[in-house]
This record gives sequence, C-alpha cells and structure tokens, in this order.
Amino acid sequence: MSSSSSSVTTSGVSERGVPRKCVCGLGVTIFTSKTQDNPGRPFFRCDSKRDVNSWTSKRDNHLFKWVEDAVFEEVEDALPRVAIIANEISKIKAEVNELKAVMKEVKEEEMINKKEVHKCKLCFKVCFLWLSLITIVLGYVLFRKGNQKKLMLGY
Repeated sequence: MSSSSSSVTTSGVSERGVPRKCVCGLGVTIFTSKTQDNPGRPFFRCDSKRDVNSWTSKRDNHLFKWVEDAVFEEVEDALPRVAIIANEISKIKAEVNELKAVMKEVKEEEMINKKEVHKCKLCFKVCFLWLSLITIVLGYVLFRKGNQKKLMLGY
C-alpha cells in the first residue's frame, strides 16, 4: 500500500487534517479505492469528480487525500492542545486541593467559634442569673427593712 499522497490544491499547498472543501469550492466525499495498489483504501476527493475510474489527482488540481493521512494529521495537530489542556487540568486540580485545605481550616475555625459562642451564651446566662438573684435579694432586703423602720429625712 502506498501512502505517499496528500491533498492537492491549485496553489500547491496541502490542507492539513480532514478536508472540508476542495479548492474549487465544492464539498468533499470519502471514496474507496478500487486500484490494484490500494484496494479498499478510503480517500477524500472533490465532489466534482463523480466517476472514480476516470479521475486522477495528477491531471488536475482537485482534492485527493488518503483518509488515514488526514486522521493522522488531525491527531498530530491536536496533541499540543491536549498537552495544554492536561496542564490546565493539573493546575485546576492543585487549586481544588488548595481550596479543600482552606475549607478544612474554615470548618475547624467555625467549630472553634461555635464553642466560643456557646461559652459566651453560658456566661451570659450565668451572669443574668446572678444579676437576677442579686436584684431579688436586694429587693427583699430593702422591702423588709422598709416595713420595719421608717426613714426620716432631715435629721
């Protein structure tokens, strides 16, 4: 099997990857080779040439490209982009791990703050209880003494 063919254009420059259109502006179709050298081998060809037996890429400047060459070029061109994406994924994973560590610290701080708030509430309740008790005792002492002695002002 020969694999020494790429797309042919009027400018002589070949298009990399899977061709979308021929240089003549028509679409591209996949055909299967029926030649003795490449039996059953798929290739891209310009839609302007419907008769497979009479068409050759050497006589005119329409598109001809083996499918495996186009796929290989697509993969070859995609590899740098895949590497960039893999690098970005690694960076994002590192950021996620950092955020998880920060979240763990925040949760620990939250637990500490909840315990402090609970202590403050308990202290407030105890202070309120003591203040209430002192108020009751002072009220009782003043009320009881008020009934026993009358306060005289001026002397």
